[in-house]
Amino acid sequence: MPPVAQFSTSALSPHHGLVVEKRDLPLEDLPHSDISELFKEHGTLMFRGFDAAAEDFRGLVQRFSSELYFHQNPNRQTLSNDGAVLLVDAHRNPIPAHSEMSYCPLHPGLQWFLCVQPAVSGGETTVYDGVQAGERLAPETRELFEKQRLTWRLPFPTGPEHQERVFGTRDRAELETMFAGYEGFEYDFDDAGNLNWTYSVSALPRAPYLDAPTLCNSYLGSGALVSFEDGSAIPQHCRWDALDATEQVAVDIQWQAGDIVMIDNKRVMHGRRGFEDPGRKVAAMLSKPNF
Repeated sequence: MPPVAQFSTSALSPHHGLVVEKRDLPLEDLPHSDISELFKEHGTLMFRGFDAAAEDFRGLVQRFSSELYFHQNPNRQTLSNDGAVLLVDAHRNPIPAHSEMSYCPLHPGLQWFLCVQPAVSGGETTVYDGVQAGERLAPETRELFEKQRLTWRLPFPTGPEHQERVFGTRDRAELETMFAGYEGFEYDFDDAGNLNWTYSVSALPRAPYLDAPTLCNSYLGSGALVSFEDGSAIPQHCRWDALDATEQVAVDIQWQAGDIVMIDNKRVMHGRRGFEDPGRKVAAMLSKPNF
């Protein structure tokens, strides 16, 4: 544990997450090794008291990342020229637990949020430890999820411009070389060059730092279409059971302006409570960890 003089920590909730609060060190000087180890243990870190702005946010993300990812949804408002920093979904509806882009093989390891302006009421970002949620699944749901992988597909073909934004290139040969390394990924290109694909993956993958099964996917909250790998529909009782399990472990993040949250996107799902305030602004980034 780092010296108290550098920064202090406290529980984000009684059962999940940790708050890292400023004492002597500015955000850019937080020790990489100490923060990385705390993150591996807790799965969600909130950085509070640093009064972070967009440039501070981008700097912290880059310190702990080897690669930035670009969201599949092209309609989010961007806050950076390269499109890496963007505002979250502009709607005000509640969003259930999901793991960002877990419906495709890119599946970033880190999900980041910056609170630019909290809602007057509501609008809390929610986090759900998938290891704890998975333990609360009914036996019949857990058995189904252990036996059958989920198969995802986007409800629309991805055109060349979208391919370049997400995968970094629209060159067919480069894409095919990249896709050859993706397990569970099947694809084809239509005559117009649009990419159609499906991706099959476990509903209960292993959490990377704990090596434990985790309910960490986008089954409850994604625009992608999902079924079991054999093509059969997922029974409705699985959805109700997963909703119940995630709500049992839900942690509501009470935002303050300048807060940053770092989430293990392969262990911890996130969502949002509904709100009415149009002034709420929360930015997001996705990345691959460098630790």
